[in-house]
Amino acid sequence: MRWSAAEAAEIVEAARKAPVYSAGKPWVLELHNRSVYLYEVAHRSLHDPLGMDRLLTCGAALEHIVLAVRSIGWHAKVVFPADHANPDLIAVVRADRRQPPDEQELNQHRATLLAEGTRDGEAKDLVSANHWAGTELHPVDDDTLVVVTVGDRRPDHVRGGAALQAAVLAARVAGLRVRPVIHLMHRREWRAGLIERHELAGYPQALLVVGAKDPDGAGPTAASAGAPRS
Repeated sequence: MRWSAAEAAEIVEAARKAPVYSAGKPWVLELHNRSVYLYEVAHRSLHDPLGMDRLLTCGAALEHIVLAVRSIGWHAKVVFPADHANPDLIAVVRADRRQPPDEQELNQHRATLLAEGTRDGEAKDLVSANHWAGTELHPVDDDTLVVVTVGDRRPDHVRGGAALQAAVLAARVAGLRVRPVIHLMHRREWRAGLIERHELAGYPQALLVVGAKDPDGAGPTAASAGAPRS
């Protein structure tokens, strides 16, 4: 069985709507049978020497892909392969059986087409949007969520990016304005201080600010809504 032309177009377009946090689009898709293969495309960047921004961007695209697969009525099984012969392969999404989407999944998929919200809200209201194992959306105050992962390896950064985007889409559904902050995680001392101050049981990958507040020392982000090729 293969993706129909309409299904393939839905998946590709959903991925194209994902935000870009890196210097250029860092991913490419391949669709085979009933699977979607997500590959990392590395770009050298002095700002992002460890590739964290690239992997968060890949995670955002992965979230959009999963929601697209769910919206067309398939269960999405996500695999993070440890394929040393193909190290650029980030994740594989397999449609392994038919399963109707639930209301939250449909709303968040539709939110990929929505504009950013304008209302203020509370960070805790977005926690339930996350469905990625090994990640947590942890409120550190009324206005700020921290995306926390149990590990700090490449798949953890990808999952963190997916969890971050799940919260962004939930905010759009609710009409809330939010702002991802990712570059602070490049500062080791700041990241370590965040763990210590809030007793985080894991590794912070990004912040999500709800409303107009800025986290201390945050400044602008590098996020953009790219329209990359697939």
